[in-house]
Amino acid sequence: MHDRAYPPPGPALSRLQSSAPRRADVLLSALVGAAVLHSLALLLAHYGVTWPEGTLDLAYLSVVGLGLALSVRAWRTSGPGARPALWALSMALTLYAAGDLLWTWLSLFTQQPLFPSVADIFYLAQYLPLVLALLRLSHLSLRRLSAARLVLDSAIVTVVVGLFAWQAGLATVADDPAQSLPGRIISLAYPLASLAVLGVLVLVASGARRVQVHVAVFATGLSLIVVGDLGYALLEANGAYSSAHPIDALWAWALVLLALGGQLAAHHYNRYPREAGKQHPGPRRLIVWLPYGAVLSLAVFLPQLYLGASVMERGIAFGVFTVLILVTLRQGVALADNRRLNAELRRAHVQLAHDARHDALTGLLNRSGLVEYLRQALSPETPAPFAVLFVDLDRMKRVNDAHGHQTGDQMLREMSRRLLTVAPAGSVVARVGGDEFVLVVPEQQRASVALLAAQVVAVISEPAALQSGTTHLTASVGVALFPGDGQHPDELVRAADMAMDGAKVEGRNNWSFYDEGALQAAQHDTQLEALLRRALAEDELELHYQPLVDLRSGATLGFEALLRWRDTVQSPVSPPEIIRVAEERGLIVPLGIWGLRQAVAQASQWRARGKQWFVTVNISALHFAHGDFLSHVRAALDEHDLPGEALILELTESALLEDLDSSMPDLNILTSWGVRIALDDFGTGYSSLSYLRSLPVHLVKIDKAFVFSLQQDGHAFVKAITVLAHGLNLLVVAEGIEEAWQLEGIGALGVDLGQGFLLGQPLPASLAGEVLGTSGFLRGNEPTSGIQG
Repeated sequence: MHDRAYPPPGPALSRLQSSAPRRADVLLSALVGAAVLHSLALLLAHYGVTWPEGTLDLAYLSVVGLGLALSVRAWRTSGPGARPALWALSMALTLYAAGDLLWTWLSLFTQQPLFPSVADIFYLAQYLPLVLALLRLSHLSLRRLSAARLVLDSAIVTVVVGLFAWQAGLATVADDPAQSLPGRIISLAYPLASLAVLGVLVLVASGARRVQVHVAVFATGLSLIVVGDLGYALLEANGAYSSAHPIDALWAWALVLLALGGQLAAHHYNRYPREAGKQHPGPRRLIVWLPYGAVLSLAVFLPQLYLGASVMERGIAFGVFTVLILVTLRQGVALADNRRLNAELRRAHVQLAHDARHDALTGLLNRSGLVEYLRQALSPETPAPFAVLFVDLDRMKRVNDAHGHQTGDQMLREMSRRLLTVAPAGSVVARVGGDEFVLVVPEQQRASVALLAAQVVAVISEPAALQSGTTHLTASVGVALFPGDGQHPDELVRAADMAMDGAKVEGRNNWSFYDEGALQAAQHDTQLEALLRRALAEDELELHYQPLVDLRSGATLGFEALLRWRDTVQSPVSPPEIIRVAEERGLIVPLGIWGLRQAVAQASQWRARGKQWFVTVNISALHFAHGDFLSHVRAALDEHDLPGEALILELTESALLEDLDSSMPDLNILTSWGVRIALDDFGTGYSSLSYLRSLPVHLVKIDKAFVFSLQQDGHAFVKAITVLAHGLNLLVVAEGIEEAWQLEGIGALGVDLGQGFLLGQPLPASLAGEVLGTSGFLRGNEPTSGIQG
C-alpha cells in the first residue's frame, strides 16, 4: 500500500521513463565533456594560447545548454517527489541560458557595453529558483521552533563572510568612482546574492544530520557559484581579474553539478517514492559550532579599528569585542553543556528502552521483550521453525515463605543461570512471570526438543546452595512447536503454557508437548474456574460428612468433611477436579478457608447438641504452605468457640515432608492448640518411616489401595504400618472399606478406625447425624476410644 495515491502514468510518461536512463547518460556524458573542454580551453588561454573570437563564449554556452537539457529531462521523467524542485532548477537554468545567450550576442554582434547589460537581469534572476530548488530537495522544514535558531545561525555565518568580503574588496566596489551607480549596484548584487545562497547552504547543512547524495551534489554546485561570484568580485576589485581567468571554470562545473544533482534526485525518488518529504533532522557537531567560530573570527578586525582611533574609541572597541567574545564563549559553554545533557538523555532513553524489554532481577528478556523477539522471528516470509519451552518452577512460593523473598530472588537468579547454561546457541531465555520462564530454541527436530526439555527438568531439580542453606526445586515444562502449534507469538506462548499445565497434571517435575487435547482441557478448566468463583461467591458449595468408626466398639467418633458441588449448568464435578483447578487457578486458599470454617461451624453445632464428635478437614499442600494458614485455623476455632481437640487436619506426606524445616514449627503450634494431625494417604508418597518418629502426627490414614489389596500384598503392609504406628502411640485409620471381608480383615489386623461406604456414605450435615443407629455397626454405641474429641 502506498503512502499516497497518484494517478498512473500515461503512455507518454511511461515511454519517457523507460528511455530516460539511456538518454540521460548521453546528455550527462556530453555535459561533462563540454565542461572539460571549456576548462582546458580556459587553462590554455590563461597561459597564452589565442583562440578565435567567441570560442570560449560558445564553449561555455554549450555547457549551459547541455545542463539545461539534462535538467529538463530529469524534470519530465521524475515522479511527484522531485518534480517541484526540478521544475525550479529548470527555470533557473532557463534564465541563466537566456542571460548567457544575450551576453554572447552582445559580445559577438554588437558594440554595446557588456556590463552592465540586460543579460545581468537574467543572471541575477536565477538565484531565487536555485534556492527554492535546494530547499525542496532538502525538505527542510522552517515551521519548527528550532528553525529560528537555524536561520539565525546561517545569518551569522553569512554576515561574517560578508564582512570579510567587504573588507577584502567589496567596499572598494561600492565606492568605485569609475563605475556608474547602476554598475556599482549590479556589481554588488552578485556577491550579495551569493551570500544569500551561502546562508541557505548553511541552513540546510545545519538542519540535516544526514544529507542525501543528490542534495550534497546539488549543494556543491551552488557552493561553486558562491565561490565564483565572491572570487570574481574580489579579483575585479583588486585589479587581478583578466579575460579567460581560470576562475571562470567554476561556473561551468557548477552547472554540471546542478544538473547532475537534479538527475540523481529524479532517479532517487522514482526508485524510493515513499521518501518524498522525509526529513533527516538534527545538526552535525561541527556545523553547530560554525556560528560561534564565525563570531570569534571577527577579532581580526580589532587592530584595524585601533589604527587612527582615539583612546576613548579604542577602549570602547576593545570592550565591545571583549563582551562579544565572552558572550560567544558563554554560548559555547552552554552548547557543550546542552550536548552533555542530550547525551545523558539519550543514554537514559536507551536504558529505559532496555529496561522495558528486560527483567530487572535476572537480566533476561521480560514478556514484552519476548513478544517483540517472537514477532521478529515470525516476520520473514518463510520463518525458520523453532520451539517454545514454557518453564514453571514448582512450588516456588514455598521457598519465599520458608526462607524469605531475598532467598527467593537468589533462587530465581540461580535458575536463570541454569537455563542459560542449558539453552543451545542462538536461543533466547525470558522471564515472563514470578516463577515462569520461556525458552525460544531454533530447533526443528522433535527429538532434540524433547531432549532439551528433559535437560531443563534435570538441571532445575539439582540442589541449590543458597545463603540460607541448600534447597531444591522442580520444574514443569511445556513445549510448543512452530509452525504446527501456532502462527503468532501469543498462540505459541499460550500453547506452551497449556502443555506445561499438562506436565503439572502428570505430577510435576515433568515435561509435555502441546496437543489439541490440552487446549480443550485448558478451555474446560477456564470455564470451571469461572463457575467455581461464582460458586464461592454465591454459596453453591457444600460439605458432606462421612463417619469414622471405632472398629472395636462400632461407635462413630467423628466425621470427615468432603467437598461437594453440583453445578446447575454442567454435570457434577468430582472433588479431585475441583481441588486441581483451585490449586492451578489460585482459588485453593479461599476454598480452603471456606471449607475449614464450614466444618468447624458444623462440629460446634453438634457439640451444642451434646454430640462430642470431631471433624477432619483435608488441607491442600498449597494452603498449608500459605503464610496465613495458622491464622485461618485460629480464626475458625475462635469464631465458633470450638476446642482444638475437636479438629483434625488431614495432610499428605508430600505437604509435610517437602519442606520439613518450615512445616515443623507450624505443626508444633497446631498441636499446642490441641489440633491433631492425620497423615493422609500414607504409603503413596515418600513413605519414609523415620519421619513418623519426628513428626507431631496423631493419626495415620492407610490409603484405600492397600485396603483393596488385603488379599494380596496389602495385608502385610497394613499389618506392618499398624504395628509401627501403635509402637509410636499413633492411631491407624483405614479408608475405602466397602466390603465385609475388608472390614473383617482390617479389624483382625488391629486397625483402630475405619471409613468407607460399608460404614457410612458421605451425607449432608442435616442427615449425617440422623442415620446413626441405622447400621449394625453404629447402632447404640457410645464413644469409648481415646480418639474422641
